[in-house]
Amino acid sequence: MIRSFFLSVALALVACDNQPKVSAPAAELGVEARFPVRMGMVLSQLRIAATDLEKARGLMGVTKLNDEEGMAFMYDAETQMRFWMKDTPLDLDIAFVARDGTVLEVKTMTAGDTETTASTSDQVRFTVEMRAGWFGHFGVKPGDKISVEDMRLALKARGFDAARYLP
Repeated sequence: MIRSFFLSVALALVACDNQPKVSAPAAELGVEARFPVRMGMVLSQLRIAATDLEKARGLMGVTKLNDEEGMAFMYDAETQMRFWMKDTPLDLDIAFVARDGTVLEVKTMTAGDTETTASTSDQVRFTVEMRAGWFGHFGVKPGDKISVEDMRLALKARGFDAARYLP
């Protein structure tokens, strides 16, 4: 009797151990996660900054970016955007982008500059920062598209409601 009890407990424990493993929830993917996003004809790897804290921190303290690395800053309304480079040790290019993914303008920002760099358009929905010279080097210019579908997938993977940022 006791032997059958222990046998059934052992089988139950083994059965519990064979449950499929569940990966971490998407919401646990942090701002350091990188996502493939096509910009013009180039595939980049972007971090997604969607919360106020992530956007405020941006690329502060980042001392090196690979050719394909950058960060997208997501907003839930069109507006004129203003950025500065406080505590950012790298020169960066910033693309101001419309809700449909059209690059409206590209500007270069200097490391540590506390003066703001503003878009001329008030129709900016998100921005993308890459190392300085990236957009010119890879031929991504105003009028080119950044894949909104790739951005939606990245937002969903981070656990955000993509429709909030890209309706």
